[in-house]
Amino acid sequence: MPHSINKRIQQQVGPLLYLPKKAAPLRMTGNRPALDPTDRGQLAFQALLFGCLASTREQPHALEQPRKGALASINGYLNCIVHRPDTLEIHTNTAYRIASRLLPFHHDDYGLCGIPGLRLVNYTCRRARLIHLPTGARLDLIDSCSWSGMKIAKEIFEQETSWHHDNGRSPLWSHPHMTAEETAHRKLWAYTASTPLRSALLMRSMPLWYRFDLTPVWTAGHGTRPAQLAWFSQPKTGHDQVVSLLTESEARIPGARYSPRTPQRGFLELNGFSALLLGA
Repeated sequence: MPHSINKRIQQQVGPLLYLPKKAAPLRMTGNRPALDPTDRGQLAFQALLFGCLASTREQPHALEQPRKGALASINGYLNCIVHRPDTLEIHTNTAYRIASRLLPFHHDDYGLCGIPGLRLVNYTCRRARLIHLPTGARLDLIDSCSWSGMKIAKEIFEQETSWHHDNGRSPLWSHPHMTAEETAHRKLWAYTASTPLRSALLMRSMPLWYRFDLTPVWTAGHGTRPAQLAWFSQPKTGHDQVVSLLTESEARIPGARYSPRTPQRGFLELNGFSALLLGA
């Protein structure tokens, strides 16, 4: 009977989160899918990554690369986001390109770009393995198809990351330890009251982007102003469906509650932290 329940839950959660039909079974906690990590370092990194992807050209992330598109544009290349034991897996059709955008880079005019402390562990014909030094978090970027041999894979990887070698410099991500410039951004991965919520939203971002055609924008709070998660859905039903996904469905955020203030405005609450949700 437990096996039948797990299979039913997998069938319900899979389409909600855009998981491939042949994906490995989800981990279970009791009769609930374990969609989120429990390690504080992994949570902190995933919260940081959500902030990078939940940005726009109008509201760019502080670590945008000025000569590239907004970090949020990466979401257009993603096929699946899933947590495996100790590792965040992001399935995509251009793993090396995404790696080149996320890995840190020092821009002579704008300073640090990309995610401070992110390092390349290695890459294969299909996968780029990354680690975030200060949190110990792991990220695997997995291509939808495999390159035919490591020689071609190496050529493609070097092509995608060639701009990190401008002027013959050594890539920042080749340093075995954190640089002083990277450490100066430690607040970006600090574990705060909003960390579990931001990480959970990352794990449920695929339907927000692709089913509801939304671009969540996360703005950190300052002083008495609450942090805001803004999305812009036209019909009221779109707003209700998003709230249902996050708080009621099989893919819901455990413990999250939504408190409406108006038909398209309310607070998403988790572990004593509230984020204001705005609709059009």
